[in-house]
Amino acid sequence: MEHQQSLTEYVLRSGARTAVLQAIVDGSETTRALLNRDLASESAVYNALTELENRGLIHSPRTKRWAPTGTGSVVSALVREQRKTERVLRIDIDYWKRHDVTALPSSDLLRIADLTGGTVIRATDTHPSRAVREVERRLETTTSASVIAPIFNERYSDALLDGDGDARLVLATDVLHSLLATTDATVDEDLNVRVADTSFALTVTDDGLLLSLPLLDGSYDTQTEFVVETDRARRKGNELFEAVWADAEPAAEYVESMETDLT
Repeated sequence: MEHQQSLTEYVLRSGARTAVLQAIVDGSETTRALLNRDLASESAVYNALTELENRGLIHSPRTKRWAPTGTGSVVSALVREQRKTERVLRIDIDYWKRHDVTALPSSDLLRIADLTGGTVIRATDTHPSRAVREVERRLETTTSASVIAPIFNERYSDALLDGDGDARLVLATDVLHSLLATTDATVDEDLNVRVADTSFALTVTDDGLLLSLPLLDGSYDTQTEFVVETDRARRKGNELFEAVWADAEPAAEYVESMETDLT
């Protein structure tokens, strides 16, 4: 792993090495093809080819044609991932400074790089419900909704029920406890609900993904939503939801077990 990291850093320290490696991985096989792409000055391209070959990242299986080695392909993928991640962080630097990314599962189900092309929807003084309304609007118009909620919001529940499609909800366990202890609040029986420990919010609809991370102090942030309308984000969001859903317990069974423990 350390060797891979050092190779990645080596490539990234030079714009020419980065550009040449990516171009070869993308199919630019000849030196002339690389020079025609104006990746860098002619001397920089030649130097990059020599350096990448010496590091075992590219090779010449055929005369005057370049191809990535296995290591080169791996390093190229790591470089692309890092650049995508940095682009997402630059979308809204303040958002990532104030929110706890570690609330997301530590896996490849959903990575920051998968959120490329997103935007942050914020509440404002003149529109204090802007973020909430954005979630509501999407829930009302989608034909399929998968929601992970660390809080219970009646507006979201109503929007789910008012929509024309299928909906599934994973509710935080402590929220369910609070609902059961409150006489005027219940989880509607028409909702397909499961229970799990969660501190982040996720909504996957027909047209994208909405993500809400907790603040650094652990509190839930109702003022912002990170919205991404790409097929990749939606697909990765569905994968994350399905993993959480599979481990979650049906709400009815959870309540029944609680009642059994009390008797």
